[in-house]
Amino acid sequence: MLEAWGLTLTADIARQVREWRADGYSWRAIAACADDTWGTDSGGNQLFDEDLCRESARLLSEDLNADPWN
Repeated sequence: MLEAWGLTLTADIARQVREWRADGYSWRAIAACADDTWGTDSGGNQLFDEDLCRESARLLSEDLNADPWN
């Protein structure tokens, strides 16, 4: 899924995404941060962040519907 956005998810990336969610970043803000940090080109697209958060939570064996993800 994330390969379509030009990003290969790693544990380090998943942990950073989790930290941003825990800090209260919106989905669009996380997409913009990902663009700046990892060179993706989502333009702040919320669909990208939905994919990014879902796959990050899965990689970390966490529930996407629980804090800090939702």
